[in-house]
Amino acid sequence: MCVVGAAAVLGAVVGAVVLPDAGTPVAGRPGESGTTPVPPAHTSSPRPSASTQSGSLDGPVTSANMLSNADLSSVGLAVSPQPPDVRLELVGCDKMQTLDDIAVSGPPVQRTWEGGTVVAYEQAVAARDEDEAEQVARQVLGKLEACQKRPAGYWVYGATHSEPIDRVTTASWVGEIDGSFNTAGRAPKDAKISGGTAVLRRGNHVAVFSINWCSSAGDEAACVVADGDAAKQLATLSRLAARRLG
Repeated sequence: MCVVGAAAVLGAVVGAVVLPDAGTPVAGRPGESGTTPVPPAHTSSPRPSASTQSGSLDGPVTSANMLSNADLSSVGLAVSPQPPDVRLELVGCDKMQTLDDIAVSGPPVQRTWEGGTVVAYEQAVAARDEDEAEQVARQVLGKLEACQKRPAGYWVYGATHSEPIDRVTTASWVGEIDGSFNTAGRAPKDAKISGGTAVLRRGNHVAVFSINWCSSAGDEAACVVADGDAAKQLATLSRLAARRLG
């Protein structure tokens, strides 16, 4: 996503699947009927808490810490919020976990949007402290990066883009590449994307944002490449989502 990258059961909420499945590849791309889409604990020297550097970033996550409808509209996405009635799942190539499973936290705060063939969602949790949040973010990103190498014909994530926005804020994202472009076990350079997933951290808050531009209610995707500059939209929303976390 690539997050931790991303949701498997969103189709039950909005009538579309956010990310492709991890099943047997078919011509062009794996089917959409299933599910799609990290490092060990570490030690670090003491440092100032997030709350002393960028306001209060060590409390619980609320809906105010999530992307807004205006944020998605600002990049040209005509979507509307949907009730996130189903527990969204991170989707990896090996096993599915929810963000709060990895963070060992309470249930995540969730937001879901839909419009045409575009489906997006965001999950966020509060880790116990900033160091744990870093660890959770790395773990989720690692799950997504495990999907950067897959057999030919399977969807894959492209290269990881990571940015330190400030001392307590980071954003990483991966674009989703249709299986029809995967002829050598990984995404070709500069391949166009149909979706993507971002892993975000600010203070002790961690979030995953996932978007698919080619969702459909059936097994076949509505498209294999997103219209417009989807890569730029994904990058912009990833940075916005990271800043919103605090």
